[in-house]
Amino acid sequence: MKLFNNKVLQQLFGNQVNNRQQLVEILSESAKAGIFDRDSLPLLEAVLQFGDMRAKDILLPRHEVDVIQLNNSVDEIIKLIISTGHSRFPVVNDNINDVVGIFHSKDIVQYILNPGEFDLHSLLRQPLFVPDIKPIDALLYEMRVRHSHLAIVVDEFTNVAGIVTLEMIVEQIIGEIDDEHDAIDGEEHGVVELQAGIYRVKGFCGLEQFNNVTDSSWIDDKVESMGGYVCKYLGRIPQSGESFVINEYEVEIIQADSRKISSLIVKKFPK
Repeated sequence: MKLFNNKVLQQLFGNQVNNRQQLVEILSESAKAGIFDRDSLPLLEAVLQFGDMRAKDILLPRHEVDVIQLNNSVDEIIKLIISTGHSRFPVVNDNINDVVGIFHSKDIVQYILNPGEFDLHSLLRQPLFVPDIKPIDALLYEMRVRHSHLAIVVDEFTNVAGIVTLEMIVEQIIGEIDDEHDAIDGEEHGVVELQAGIYRVKGFCGLEQFNNVTDSSWIDDKVESMGGYVCKYLGRIPQSGESFVINEYEVEIIQADSRKISSLIVKKFPK
């Protein structure tokens, strides 16, 4: 195989690129010519999209954020850490719009045997507040500089809209990252029944798992995940906050970006 294709090289160095689509086409031709691995192409395309995204496009909505109340006991905090598997939590004073700090789960280890010495206030880290319109490339830089793994996203009225983690930003480029907790509990928490007939579903949840839990029959030979099924049904990737009806279910998109659906609420209509 010829490593360097003259046509591709001319495109790369001889033609002016006027828009992103032209650049993507050149990169695609370069991959076909063997200048770089084809498996790298989705990564490069994700990087090109990266600069257009804002914090509001990828945030975890406020109603899905697990928080610690300022007056929670050691036992209550330990139970929350075990049930969620999270390493960092916003700490609030009564409501989520009053975030007073960030708590790291590792800081509680030394108090397990001496809960009487636990002082939540003294362990809080300064929260990073960012506007929901902040570009995520700028947010990534700020989080690196400030050594922060979690940012509190606020809207134009300074109300908390949700959170963005460092992992969530990185996933916009390389895709979903499963940590140890995900590997153990991913199947269990891919779909959770919130109330009778109402389910919170992760975009990566398999159709088979969803059908088993909900006694449904969502079947498609071309896709395997709930996110993929919804996107194929609509013929596009929906936006966060959209709602529609699929297979006698009311579907609400909780979190989605330009590449995928991360979570949704599925409500079965009563018979």
